[in-house]
Amino acid sequence: MGITTIGLTTPAEPETVADEPAFIHGSSLAETYLNADAIISLALRHGADAIHPGYGFLSENARFAEKTEQAGLLFIGPSASAIDQMGHKITAREIAASHNVPITQSLQGSVEELLAKSTSLPYPLLIKAAAGGGGKGMVKINHPDDLVEKLPQTAREAANYFGDGTIYVEQYIENPHHIEVQVLGDQHGHLVHLFERECSIQRRYQKIIEEAPSVNITPEKRQELTRDALRLCKAIGYYNAGTVEFLMDDAGHHYFLEMNTRLQVEHPVTESITGLDMVEHQLNIAMGLPLPFGQDDLAIHGHAIESRIYAEDPLHDFRPAPGHVAHVQWPSGDLARTDTWFSQAVDIRPDFDPMMAKIITHAPTREGAIAKQIKALEQTQLTGSINNIHYLSTVYHSNVFLEGRTTTGFCERHNYQPDLLIHPEIIAVAALLHRLLHKPKGDVVWHQLGFWRVAQSTALEVNNETFNIEWQAKGSSIQIVINHKNRYIIDDARLNTSQLFFSVAGEPFVLNWVFIPGEPLILESRPQVWTIQPVRVNPGNNASKNANQSASQIKAPIPGKIIEVRVQPGDLIAAGDSLVILEAMKMENHLNALHGGIVTKVLTSVGQQVKANDILIDIENSN
Repeated sequence: MGITTIGLTTPAEPETVADEPAFIHGSSLAETYLNADAIISLALRHGADAIHPGYGFLSENARFAEKTEQAGLLFIGPSASAIDQMGHKITAREIAASHNVPITQSLQGSVEELLAKSTSLPYPLLIKAAAGGGGKGMVKINHPDDLVEKLPQTAREAANYFGDGTIYVEQYIENPHHIEVQVLGDQHGHLVHLFERECSIQRRYQKIIEEAPSVNITPEKRQELTRDALRLCKAIGYYNAGTVEFLMDDAGHHYFLEMNTRLQVEHPVTESITGLDMVEHQLNIAMGLPLPFGQDDLAIHGHAIESRIYAEDPLHDFRPAPGHVAHVQWPSGDLARTDTWFSQAVDIRPDFDPMMAKIITHAPTREGAIAKQIKALEQTQLTGSINNIHYLSTVYHSNVFLEGRTTTGFCERHNYQPDLLIHPEIIAVAALLHRLLHKPKGDVVWHQLGFWRVAQSTALEVNNETFNIEWQAKGSSIQIVINHKNRYIIDDARLNTSQLFFSVAGEPFVLNWVFIPGEPLILESRPQVWTIQPVRVNPGNNASKNANQSASQIKAPIPGKIIEVRVQPGDLIAAGDSLVILEAMKMENHLNALHGGIVTKVLTSVGQQVKANDILIDIENSN
């Protein structure tokens, strides 16, 4: 379009793909990406004509939209009034109901009032943040006893993330389809829909796979959904891009969920099936231009699917997994569209949402789009990062997905079992093989072995666990002994620039690897990742390991901020008790006791920023 772009940069994120950087000082989100006044001031200083808010942070902040326009800049989005009306979920539900758009039963009021009135609704219930969105600030309640803890917790999360602690409770629809309608309107009163997207595959109420069109929608139901979406938008004078979200139960009844008054993360799937560039139309609408097409000019072309690539651990309840990505490879451009913010080694910080990329495929049929997704995920390499790529692949191979029978309960029921979880001893073997085989140009193997050369024994740390290793050549094989106990016979070991191949007793293994001199070795076999480094101690001296079998510790699993400490020295605890709440990547993570015991030390406090593996609580186990 010939428009110069200006991108925000911060001390934590000093680079941008925009034409010009605009540096904003500060170390916190409040000082940077949530600092409306500073952003507007920067835009004016750089001579900008407009601000595009993206799909996070201030994108649905009515006051930001208002301030932008008061400063003489165009806000590329809807009016502040529309954002305000739809941004508050209680108000949005009232507007929907007044225009005959179906809604679920709900309760409003203070925490105390909600507790008192909750018996009037059938369980399960859903607590929601009135100012929430994007799956944040939502908690399912199966039993009345859970409300006592979860209501104040959700209110706190809402206040922290959205700046508004107002919550409400609504009827929970079991295993619905999550269907959303994309709308687009100009400032001359013309509104169209761009059909629907199915977004039912979610964890923690956040989408991980989206597709368009939905295989669960008949032409008649599509007409009902799009009619209600446009009716709601017309009621508030909506213009620019927006998404009206619905839940559809197993009887085919739909209920208004919320409206996102911004560009959605998943807008590329709609672009793929309509051939439209939604951001281009957003810009034209903001400039006052009319839509160049009407509803009858739009049609669905083929099928599109989007995978969200997250830095998270599917083996541990999708826990956020910030860390270092040492090697990056995205799928080929002729196979998939990849929307991401990095193309080389990068640190995934705990301060932000853990999404790393979106991979979008399009084909004439759904089957073709699925086949492309599987291939695209195979091509994607983010070595060193714990991520959800392998999990997504198993979804695309599941019969439930292939048959289009997915609901919002899919992830809870999906039996995610990686084909092969490799034992850490095998990784210790692999790490040794890498050192024996890896010879930088001009070097020889004995220089790489260093102090191992004579003793042919060493100690390695694999994800902070120490292994003693001894080895000896046996003809064309290598015999390796781990911890003076388990013996492995290794054959066919070879190394290329990114993968290590070997066999243990005839069983083949293939691991991705990244090694930078002076840094730990990284090995990967989806979905597992290992960091390996040598321990320069006497390999036979392992007395310090597990020195006190009756004691245990609660450690921070990831970097983050301590927002609540629930115990003090001397407290008697039981297995499963929540001891500390750690906030990371805008999520509250409860750190629970694995067994009963007595708290002997509390080594952290509220507000403290901690690193992964920091010790937070010492516990003396009960016998």
